[in-house]
Amino acid sequence: MEQAIRIVEARSQDAYHILAAKKLKQLQHTLNNSNTKHKRQICLTKNIQHKIKENNAIITQADKGKTLVIIYKKDYHNKVHTFLANNNFQTIPKNPTNKYQKQMH
Repeated sequence: MEQAIRIVEARSQDAYHILAAKKLKQLQHTLNNSNTKHKRQICLTKNIQHKIKENNAIITQADKGKTLVIIYKKDYHNKVHTFLANNNFQTIPKNPTNKYQKQMH
């Protein structure tokens, strides 16, 4: 900036110095505000992570829509087991995908 201001007529340089200083203060204020917001977001995220871990919960996608929910692990496992039992899922003795993976190589 200083080099650009030196190119201008000497009598106009002071005005450009003042304008440049004002603009730099605005930019600095904007950067400080966004940095503060970023720090708050990080702090909030860490607090949420801590609470989730402390309460033995998980974040997962809701049954419908694109919503995320926080649910206790125990409740989540119960819902999964209930779903599997109600829909006649059965455990198979071995992984059928291993057979297909070997054929592909």
